[in-house]
Amino acid sequence: MSVSNSSAGISRVLLAALVDATLDLPVLRRLARFYRHLGFNVPRFTTAVGVGALLGIAAVRLFLLAAHSQPGYLAAYFGLIGAAACVACAAMLVGRRPALVRIGWALGSLVALASLLMYVVSRTLGLPDLPQAVGRWAYPPGTFAMALSALFLAIHGSVLTGMNVAYPDRQPWHD
Repeated sequence: MSVSNSSAGISRVLLAALVDATLDLPVLRRLARFYRHLGFNVPRFTTAVGVGALLGIAAVRLFLLAAHSQPGYLAAYFGLIGAAACVACAAMLVGRRPALVRIGWALGSLVALASLLMYVVSRTLGLPDLPQAVGRWAYPPGTFAMALSALFLAIHGSVLTGMNVAYPDRQPWHD
């Protein structure tokens, strides 16, 4: 058994213990453990969807950086999100070592989470020097980036639970 398979097995056991400990209702527990009965062994497709979502997030943020005048802190945030998304994509695609690929996925999750949280905060609480964004949920680029962020987080969650496999890993499943 390789190190990546044993660490994935440990993370699945820890996640299962967390689910069991936090959910006391039997119905909710059964619903939350659905991933134990499903599995997809399409690592290149899973990675391609993750990379596509991250590149979409980067494209939206760089479009907003170029198309509108932004406060300085927001321009720096957009540039940082775009650069971090590209670095995460490179690690996910070029990395031959599973540890580097996992770092790419983790960085991608940080990018997606930061993008999602910043969008929600800007629409609910507002940002300095940007009061016109409050309540503007129907802004297409932001909504698209929010959907891509949620997609990436869902895909990475499915990889962490073992439902999906990401390149370069493969599952030795036999039916």
